[in-house]
Amino acid sequence: MFKRLLCFGLIWFFLVEANNLPAADSGEQDAFDLGDIVVTSEKMDVGDIGISQVLTQEEIKATNSKTVADALQFTPGIMVTRGRKNEPEISVHGFSQEKSLFLIDGVPYYETYYGKLSLDQIPAQIISRIEITKNAPSVLYGPNAQIAVINVITKKGTDTPTYNVGVEIGEDSTYRALFSHGNQIGAVNYWFSYIHEESDGWRLSDDFKPETAVRARKFMPNVDGIHEDGGLRKNSDYEKNRLWARAGITPSPGSEYFVSMHLLDSEIGHPPATNEYRIFPREGDVPAFSTFSRFDDYDDWGIDLSGKKTLSDALTFRGKLFYHDHEDAYVSYDGPDYKNKIAKSTYKDDVIGISLFSDFILAEPHDGHVSLHYRRDSHEATDDVYLPYNQYQSYTGSLGTEHAYVIGEALTVYAGIAYDWFKVDEAEDYEFDEDDNFQGQKGLETSSTEDEINPMVGFSWNMDLAKLYGSVARKSQFPSLSQLFSSTSGNPDLSPEKTINYTLGVTKAFGKKITADLSGFYHDISDWISRDYYEDTFTGNEIYVNVEDVSMLGFETSVQVVFCDYFKMNLNYTYNDAENDSSKAVTEKVIGVPLHKLGAGFNMVIPRILASWDVQAIYVDEVYDSLPTTGSPDDEISESDNYFILNSRLSKTFKNKYEFYAEIDNLFDKDYREEVGFPAPGRNFLVGCGLEF
Repeated sequence: MFKRLLCFGLIWFFLVEANNLPAADSGEQDAFDLGDIVVTSEKMDVGDIGISQVLTQEEIKATNSKTVADALQFTPGIMVTRGRKNEPEISVHGFSQEKSLFLIDGVPYYETYYGKLSLDQIPAQIISRIEITKNAPSVLYGPNAQIAVINVITKKGTDTPTYNVGVEIGEDSTYRALFSHGNQIGAVNYWFSYIHEESDGWRLSDDFKPETAVRARKFMPNVDGIHEDGGLRKNSDYEKNRLWARAGITPSPGSEYFVSMHLLDSEIGHPPATNEYRIFPREGDVPAFSTFSRFDDYDDWGIDLSGKKTLSDALTFRGKLFYHDHEDAYVSYDGPDYKNKIAKSTYKDDVIGISLFSDFILAEPHDGHVSLHYRRDSHEATDDVYLPYNQYQSYTGSLGTEHAYVIGEALTVYAGIAYDWFKVDEAEDYEFDEDDNFQGQKGLETSSTEDEINPMVGFSWNMDLAKLYGSVARKSQFPSLSQLFSSTSGNPDLSPEKTINYTLGVTKAFGKKITADLSGFYHDISDWISRDYYEDTFTGNEIYVNVEDVSMLGFETSVQVVFCDYFKMNLNYTYNDAENDSSKAVTEKVIGVPLHKLGAGFNMVIPRILASWDVQAIYVDEVYDSLPTTGSPDDEISESDNYFILNSRLSKTFKNKYEFYAEIDNLFDKDYREEVGFPAPGRNFLVGCGLEF
């Protein structure tokens, strides 16, 4: 209660005192330019040969988004679902989250075991823009960008000092308070942001129908029953504190040096599945585990050094040095009352890496680049507090070069090639005797260095009537540590996945009011890693193997229409026909890939009161969530719910610095499930006020 009163008091003070201060100059550029990996010019932009979008601050705000994950769900070709750990799972064209490269200001953001982190940790308030490149043609991003690169560009200080304060209040004791400030003083630039938020959780739809949850295995303790009966979603509470800061100098034109840091501290509840649960009780020294759980801690911190030095108009050097640290504590309980703890497993991860770039011009119609990426991943894990930590360590690198040539006035051709490599040099596991007593740790066998050659070629043709673009890019994805060494399903003999991504598209402007885009894509995937199959030498064990050949054929299309200064709208549609072409597949269908996704939105300025009204809608259809496998060939094919959701936001700005707004998510209170057993939030409402000066 004291923290809430303190936050509200500070914000009220700023609201009152700011009445005599000038409004902020919203026209200033607040994006951190060194956050870009791919440098573009007026004529050359490698992003033009892939399927790309840029989400601006205004577009993110219009969708009621509070995090990066929220914003991405409204983007064509991207699905966002939430399951057991109450974390968003991001899929691009049906590829799971770890197969895309997520960057914050050009620095990879992930944990080292599963290869992904919760994007709910990145608040929308710190974002200047989000750059999305699907089919990831550029080799400059480095390794493990199999399907997409999503780069979150954060803010920096501006010439005029800016202050932002705000507060939001929602249902079920939900509130958020924030403060940020930035400025450029001579050669020195600085910016920081602090956000505190907490909630008792979110409410389910009034149409939610309880179901009986049953144990996954008969030997498990029996707590069958209704574990979710509606209303406030059980165990969906959270508390988060997030600090972001940056400072740097620009000693001379063409030279910039910045240090950035973040500190994220969270406690997150895991809502129980409504259909099934798992409890593995402790046996001897073998630790317990349960899906009745929560993160007592989910913490990240990191520090990044970024620099750029321009030696001449024809030569620039850029670089990034970074260290990121992640720790989470997964607590298991013995039942749906979440009272008796039975185990606490902890992950400790850290990443240290470097990225170096050289940008050069050999002749006037040419742009050239060389990139080097190298990082060391360290993972420590203990399954319970009485066990020691197992150690894992790997190294990943990439050396690439990319070139662009302008031919005539309209055609630009791109070509590049990268050499990527991956090596695990340490892995451990526990040893138990026949009575399940802990005997010690053992080193696991690691394979030799894996390496891949990944070329790309593409073009962009700016014709008078439209812009035509296309590319072909080979991408590889090295297996994660969990796929290699998980005690239940790991396989150290896995090979990298390979994908050839094809893109062909056209963009057309119809006057100044209408812009349309149509992009076709085809993904030819081999050595897809899956554990839906039983290899002959592993009969009875469901482990990861390279068996699947998958193809995906589809297109994305979007239209933006500006009717007038007071009304604009957008429409987008994604079609994706995915087929499992593996010889061992029981069915050609693929889990988690929607056949249809439709998005729409409009912004309207209401006459007389001059309030801004935003509405955003999503429709998703034909997503398979359960398919028969070689282990269970008689299982039925089931689909997730088709759903249509609508979000709305009404806001009013006074004196160009005060904003008051109200937001409603899932306006029609739709009851639906993005993943089996995990109902999505129903209608939820909040109000907020903000001040920028």
